[in-house]
Amino acid sequence: MKRIVLLAVLGVLSACGVLGEGMDGGSGGGGAGGGTSSGSGWKEITPPDAFSASSVYVYGVHCSAADKCVLATGTGSSRGGGVYALGASAWGELLVDGDYEDGPLSAISGTLGDFSFLGFVPTRTGLVARLTTSGAIVSSTGDFTAKSSWSAVKTGTVVGGSFGGNATITLQSSSDSDWVYVNNNGYVYSATQAPSATTAWTRIWAPTSVPPTPADFVAQFTADKTLCDWDITTTAQPYPSQSFWAAPDLSLLIHPAYGLNQNSWRELNNRETQFGANKPGVCISTDKGRHFFFKEFPENLSVSSPGPFGVTCLDKDTCFAFNGTQSQANSYVYFTTNASQGKASTWTKATLPSGFAMSTDISIEALFFAPDKTHGWAVGNNSRKPLLLRTTDAGRTWTDISGQVASLADSDLVNGFALDANRIWVVGRYGFVGTTGSAQN
Repeated sequence: MKRIVLLAVLGVLSACGVLGEGMDGGSGGGGAGGGTSSGSGWKEITPPDAFSASSVYVYGVHCSAADKCVLATGTGSSRGGGVYALGASAWGELLVDGDYEDGPLSAISGTLGDFSFLGFVPTRTGLVARLTTSGAIVSSTGDFTAKSSWSAVKTGTVVGGSFGGNATITLQSSSDSDWVYVNNNGYVYSATQAPSATTAWTRIWAPTSVPPTPADFVAQFTADKTLCDWDITTTAQPYPSQSFWAAPDLSLLIHPAYGLNQNSWRELNNRETQFGANKPGVCISTDKGRHFFFKEFPENLSVSSPGPFGVTCLDKDTCFAFNGTQSQANSYVYFTTNASQGKASTWTKATLPSGFAMSTDISIEALFFAPDKTHGWAVGNNSRKPLLLRTTDAGRTWTDISGQVASLADSDLVNGFALDANRIWVVGRYGFVGTTGSAQN
């Protein structure tokens, strides 16, 4: 298959960070691709021809205006993933290239192979693009639809270890000298400077590591069994987009407990009799990741993976935890309005459409809300068909509106973005990007 991009000149890459030679179309503007519409106000913005035969995922979308968006894509059959500009009706240029042969990220990260981009993390200084390596941090300041705003730097080094090739989960900083980084290696890291080749990261939390972090975790847990002893991330395919949430000022960090493919320190060390059985809930930190405390959900769910698949927050108090994994009847959404109270926070189960809780065909991948924090959507799949839910009461009740996109999307939806209550985007498998400007109709 013909390459989408041309081999970039090494000197230009070094000078400009992570520039990828683009397809036709300018920043956020029109380019390759086109669109089809449904009768419900939705339209598909079809990917370039080179993507159409691939099983590539679009993992994330982020917008500042209806015609100024960016997409995060996974690896396809013949090339790496990338960050692409997206206009109102067409894909735009390639802004960051994850391809091993054509892009600079392999050299910067010290990791071989093609890379996928797993979504975006808004920070106090710009936008971070999550990458399937811990060796490099890719970020944008200013207009994120402009290629010149993107750069990549080495993440740094780890005191007493290495990052490995694990995917980036989140990066946040409360100040220029107070940084927290989380990857899929099971650690929360802290540093006193921004990511760079000279940045030294310290492991500050990982109760299931061997030995655990902090080193005296066992003594701490013995003295206070409200501490959380779970892995800090969950794993699945496609890559989870909301396995961990950190506030831009680090005032709140939260992740699932008893989730899919997660282990607990008790479980790994056969300590359940002494310290109690595992229960579903969330782990919350209000001290920048130095300690996480466990908040059990009010209903004990008796299935093999009852804990949340993902978590997301709208601010330091308004948070959601959700589950829905196929082959198990365990779909739910919990919400709280006082997450900053940590283990004292209160969580309430939302109302899902009839039959969801008992269905073994439902998978919920992500939740996203409009800035008003009242209108929100959940995406996933139902028997591998696109699933789209909507709430108009701040997440208390959810309605199935999957029929609105059924004629456009062929499979899983994995993420979305809302510019306001009406203008939203959903993305998923096979390069799917769907959008509407009348989401409340």
